[in-house]
Amino acid sequence: MSRNFSYGVFLMMMLGTLCSSAQASNDIAADNDKRMTQCRATEQTPVATDELVPSITKQHFQLLGSAKFSVLFWDIYQSTLLTSDGQAPFSNACQHALFEIRYLRDISKKELLDNTIEQWRHLSLKEQDYQTFVPMLENIWPDIQAGDQLSMLSQANKTIFYLNRQSIGEIDSATFAQLFLAIWLDENTSEPKLRQQLLGELI
Repeated sequence: MSRNFSYGVFLMMMLGTLCSSAQASNDIAADNDKRMTQCRATEQTPVATDELVPSITKQHFQLLGSAKFSVLFWDIYQSTLLTSDGQAPFSNACQHALFEIRYLRDISKKELLDNTIEQWRHLSLKEQDYQTFVPMLENIWPDIQAGDQLSMLSQANKTIFYLNRQSIGEIDSATFAQLFLAIWLDENTSEPKLRQQLLGELI
């Protein structure tokens, strides 16, 4: 009798464990579905197109801040930072970020690359973290003329570059956009004033 009772208790305990496990699995699945639903609800329509027309910027992005970079008496560029949800870049997986630079002077492709690498080194990034992207940028970036606008659109695991709103190339990477924007947005940036102006009240 005692053995039957113990066996019955054992079966009840096992059934309870299985039910709990099933419930936990259901809860996890529900949480995942909820996160996906929230992602779809907050995610803007993909904006990756051959042409970054002004209406796309107006409809899909919110301005975070803008800043002018100058050296002594020379204005170099005017930059603008926007995101699809008005939050700091990379604050959620569904977010799109748009960083635009309008150059106020000519700058060669070599200068762009050299300055980019110099800033990554300033941030103490390991060369292995960015060396893969250097030849990609060399293939994408052109020489810049005063008045040109270079735009960087980040969505999901893709970064697209535009020159004067026309697509000039893309980089498929989950890390590149964050590495690139770190030049301006990292706490250890060489230009903290620009960071303050680009992020505004989000800092």
